[in-house]
Amino acid sequence: MRRWLKIAIPSLLLAGGAVLCALRWQAWFGMPAEPKWNGETIDYVFQYPTTNDQRPITNDQSESTILILGDIHSRLTRADYDTLAARVPQIDAVAQIGDWMDRGQNYYYQLLVREWTNSALNGLPVIACPGNHEYTKGLNKQLSPVWEHAFNHPDNGPVGVPGASYYLDLPSVRFIVIDTNPLVHMVHLTRTLTWLEEALKTADGRFTVVLMHHPVLSVSKGRANVLVYSTFRHALSKADLVLAGHDHSYMRRTPFVVLNTAGKTKPQKYHYTPEVTDTVAVYGVLQSSISNLQFKVYRLNDNTLIDSLYVKHD
Repeated sequence: MRRWLKIAIPSLLLAGGAVLCALRWQAWFGMPAEPKWNGETIDYVFQYPTTNDQRPITNDQSESTILILGDIHSRLTRADYDTLAARVPQIDAVAQIGDWMDRGQNYYYQLLVREWTNSALNGLPVIACPGNHEYTKGLNKQLSPVWEHAFNHPDNGPVGVPGASYYLDLPSVRFIVIDTNPLVHMVHLTRTLTWLEEALKTADGRFTVVLMHHPVLSVSKGRANVLVYSTFRHALSKADLVLAGHDHSYMRRTPFVVLNTAGKTKPQKYHYTPEVTDTVAVYGVLQSSISNLQFKVYRLNDNTLIDSLYVKHD
């Protein structure tokens, strides 16, 4: 009897575990089932400010106005984009700091381009930073091919590091985009740090603005990115502005800023003491010239100005 129990009980546990894993594999380790897309399929590639085949920068070449969007998770509609376009006249480009789509699947990509291409922001160059939601789920996480098709980013990132890190230059500001998702591996951390330091050093007098989805300083306890903090905080302190998302809250501790545009807001339990904070959805407006960088943050619902940051070059 005891011998039978010694065989039966582990066998039952093993069989039960196998059934549970089979039922939950998709949720735990794989991409959730993709919703069915019932609309027209739109093939659309977002362009960057350095290209000439979309709306050019029309302001004085030494000045630019950039609309900054945080986490969105496919929640903004054409009407929302139209409202933002009306609030911020003469936008030269749009920068988005990751988790624009709720999942890196064709359905959410089509949802994004349907709302975007019918809005007043269509045709503006886009500086895009991938978030964790643009990555496929699973043991072998990788940036969704859908995202890579939509955002054909410049090929000047750190050698040997997967994802989408790159930099691009406007007349008065250099945007440095760091894909923080591959940085769980030490080799990618060190290569990216070397590349970042070089990109900051060779900005040629431009202001430097870094975009990275996972923040160096996290708003909430339990969400601190220790590897990112310990590896990049010294180098990033040399940047004029560091913009991040992921925490679904607003926080500034100069030069680090965390902002959320349409993601579900989360309660704050401060991991670091912020200078300015807010729990509502926000968007930013970055205005740069040869000698001055201005960053203003507005509440999305009522357009109230809640924060301003000014940086000057001698």
